[in-house]
Amino acid sequence: MTGVYKISTHEQLKAIADPLRTKMLMNLVKKEYTGQQLAEMLGITRNNIYFHLRELEKHGVIRIVRKEEKNGIVQKYYRAAASRFIPEEHLLPSLDLVETSRQVFLETLDAARSQVEHAPASSFALDHTHESKRKNIASTYSFYATEESFHAFIEEFKQLMHKHFSMRNTEASEASRSEDEKSYRMSLIAFPDGAEGTDSQEEKQDGG
Repeated sequence: MTGVYKISTHEQLKAIADPLRTKMLMNLVKKEYTGQQLAEMLGITRNNIYFHLRELEKHGVIRIVRKEEKNGIVQKYYRAAASRFIPEEHLLPSLDLVETSRQVFLETLDAARSQVEHAPASSFALDHTHESKRKNIASTYSFYATEESFHAFIEEFKQLMHKHFSMRNTEASEASRSEDEKSYRMSLIAFPDGAEGTDSQEEKQDGG
């Protein structure tokens, strides 16, 4: 799977603008799924899911990555064509894209909430090391930044992730992972909220 896929036509843009297809695409960015698996995850009929899969495949944003025969039935596994989808310059501005982007943020929040709800009690239990060592964190920050400084922060953040952690879902990380490493989840959401006149770098919440 490539890093970035350039959306080049209005038809492609409309294909991913549908809220349900946005949900499907976000799941297919993470891993491969069959139509049946997606239908069960999203609570919709198989006919409905396969209609949307055909539309996404027709416009090149998802692909069939493998086929598997089970009980005489060939199951197709789909995967997103890239981890990020961005429009070419001539398609901007686009109201469809604005709402699609907003949906991606909401889906990210929903996924994080579901992961918190299903995590074991040990993920949030306090112990004698709590004061000196963090085992988790829940924080929200409000700050001022230029576009350049924000972009620089994101690039440094990515470098820090790879410096300190073994990233999941890659063959290299699984092969080199040490026995004392635990699996963590972290969601990062940041956007210009239009608020003015508030204290910069204000820490709204800090838990864990």
